Amino acid sequence: MTIRTTARALQRPGPLLAPAEMPVPTSSGLHLEAIKFGSTLRLRLTYPSHDVVVLTATGEIDTATAPRVAALLWPRLLTKLSTVVLDLSGVTFLGVAGLELITAALAYAPHRDVEFIVAGGSTAVERALRAGGLDRSSPAPLTV
Repeated sequence: MTIRTTARALQRPGPLLAPAEMPVPTSSGLHLEAIKFGSTLRLRLTYPSHDVVVLTATGEIDTATAPRVAALLWPRLLTKLSTVVLDLSGVTFLGVAGLELITAALAYAPHRDVEFIVAGGSTAVERALRAGGLDRSSPAPLTV
């Protein structure tokens, strides 16, 4: 299941934030940051290009871990990046806190002229997205 922001809105007045510390690409051309939070969640940031970021989550996104996802997601939505991808292909549980985070990001991204894409997900994650009403704008699945 893939969820994308439906349309780009007019940008809100005011300056966009430049990426504070844009990572230096590795020899492969990609930059990778991996952060592990206990045994239930692992987050990885990958920059396939200078204006695209993929935030990959592995494990459980619940009340305890959603703030950690938000801490990495929101700064990327506030920069000059053109596309932010939240890859849920490794997520085994998506709780209400995770659904609220995704809903807020989907609503906010068009105001910053950022395409926000939610990609992947297990059957349990897809079920949670459907229960939260987030499956209605889903085009064909995206492979990250």
